[in-house]
Amino acid sequence: MSGLLRDKVAFITGAGAGIGAAVAERFAAEGATLWLNDRDHETLATTIDHLRSASHGSGSEVSSLAGDASDSSFVDAWVTAGLETFDRVDVLYNNVGVSRPGLVGDLSDEDWHFQRRLTLDSVFFATRAVLAPMVDGGGGSIVSMASGAGIGGNYNLGGYAAAKAGVINLMETVATEHGRNGIRANAVAPGPTATPPLLAYLEQRPGGVDAHVADLNLARLTDPHEIAATVAWLASDQSSAISGTCVRANIRAASRRPPP
Repeated sequence: MSGLLRDKVAFITGAGAGIGAAVAERFAAEGATLWLNDRDHETLATTIDHLRSASHGSGSEVSSLAGDASDSSFVDAWVTAGLETFDRVDVLYNNVGVSRPGLVGDLSDEDWHFQRRLTLDSVFFATRAVLAPMVDGGGGSIVSMASGAGIGGNYNLGGYAAAKAGVINLMETVATEHGRNGIRANAVAPGPTATPPLLAYLEQRPGGVDAHVADLNLARLTDPHEIAATVAWLASDQSSAISGTCVRANIRAASRRPPP
C-alpha cells in the first residue's frame, strides 16, 4: 500500500464484518489509526485481532468501543472516547445500514422506523458528533455508505431506498455547509456486494447469483475490497477537491423496473 492515510485518525461504524471490516483493513494497510465500532462485540473483537496481526509495519493502531450506532447517546460517548484517546478525528466512515424487503403499502411502522434508524439516523448521529472536532482540527473527510437503491428507488425496498437517499442528501448538505471549514462529505453506492449475508440470501433465490447480477453494470457482484479502495481514496488527500458527490460503483442499471 502507498500510505494514503498515514498520520490520520479514522473513526468507523459497523466495522465488524462485510464492507465495514474491509474498509477497516484497507485503512489499516494505508497507515491510519483506527477507532472502530460495531454492536456485535464478538465480531468486532475478531476483526480487531485480524487487523492487529496484519498491521505490523503499517504504523496502524486499532482500538474500539462496541455499541449501537443508532443510539445517539452511545454515539456521542463513542466519539468522545475516541477523541480522548487520539485527540482528533480526520476521517469518519459511516457503514451501518439494514434493509427489510417489502412493498411500500405492506411495510409496518416498525419496519419503516427500524430501517430509518439503522440506516439514516446512525449516519446523522455520527456525522453530527464529529463536525465540531473536525472544524476545530482544520477539516476532515466524511464518507457514508449509500446504495443504488437510494438513486431512483428500488422495487420492494422502499424503506431502505428512502433511508439511503437520505444518506446521499445528508452528505451533500454537510458538504455545502462545511466545505469552508475544510470538511469534505461524500457517499458511495456500491451495488450488490459479495458479503456473506447477501451470498446466503442469493443461494435461496431462483437463479442464484447469476440471475441477480444479470442487469448490473458489470454483470457481477462487487467485492468488498473494491469498495474499500474507493472509500480509502475518498478519505485521503488524493481526493481533496471531491465533496458533495455519490460515487456510483456497480449499481443496478434497471433498478426502477419492477419484476415481470
